[in-house]
Amino acid sequence: MRTRQEKVVVAGDGTRLYARQTAGPKATGLPMICFNGIGVSTIFWHHVEERFSRDRPVICFDYRGHGESEFPRDLDGLTMEANADDGARVLDAFGHDEAILLGHSMGCQVIYTFAHRRPQRAAMLVPMLGTYGHPVHTFLDTEVSALAAFVVGRRVGLVGADLVTWVKSRLMGKDLTRRVMAWGARVAGIVDSRMPDADLHAYLNHMAVLSPLVFLRMAEHMASHSAGPWLPSIAAPTLVVAGERDVFTPLWCSEQIARELPCARLFVLKAGSHAALVEQPQAIEEAMLAFLAEHDVDGRRAAAPAPAVSAA
Repeated sequence: MRTRQEKVVVAGDGTRLYARQTAGPKATGLPMICFNGIGVSTIFWHHVEERFSRDRPVICFDYRGHGESEFPRDLDGLTMEANADDGARVLDAFGHDEAILLGHSMGCQVIYTFAHRRPQRAAMLVPMLGTYGHPVHTFLDTEVSALAAFVVGRRVGLVGADLVTWVKSRLMGKDLTRRVMAWGARVAGIVDSRMPDADLHAYLNHMAVLSPLVFLRMAEHMASHSAGPWLPSIAAPTLVVAGERDVFTPLWCSEQIARELPCARLFVLKAGSHAALVEQPQAIEEAMLAFLAEHDVDGRRAAAPAPAVSAA
């Protein structure tokens, strides 16, 4: 029987973050910690929790202002570095020195930042369906339209945050609206037909209540951030998961990342969209299991010599 332990972890600015750890009775392997995409709660990690918590603790947490975490005390502090630092605090709260880092979408930028800032705590990386930085330059694989949409959306959202919140809560909270938006996302190719309705509706429900101030302030930092200069120095084994039809992160971005990382392998999901994490969970799990076996992070940790103890 698996156990779920929930904690409140205090972020760098004092915000109270929601975090949980799921583990089976024989979960003795190196823990995994999952970093969400922007605007997403922990909802997309349920397949990972179900499969991998048999062998190792799986940790999920909500960024500041997302999901079950508090509204941020400092709206100017919603940086990728802050998200990475908050992840380290979550690991501390559950008593782990080292972990396998999983990131989805913006979470990829966060785990590259984590590995750069704390290389000794990043045993392995699995960035999924995300780039290393400046995502608005590659969104829809066309820089001009993406930047224009971002600038307009930012201006409207920040100036009329209360209005945007009111409209979202009135429209996105309705079942018909969610169905129409879900249909539109599939038609546009943003998600695949294999994405379960439950996961898509859970995402839309979360976006309906997420503050536009939180989303847009974090998006500003996401848009200006780049981990590109650090990629060649990240030594941890890395499985780069890409979607063949990911309109948010074109395949060539993942190919470039895999070339620049010293110890990386590229795994491409056939016809995979940006939501392939919940559309093709079995394929991702099989690739991760093979990569874990190949690099034997649990065995290397067990075989590592104990730190020397100096005599008083």
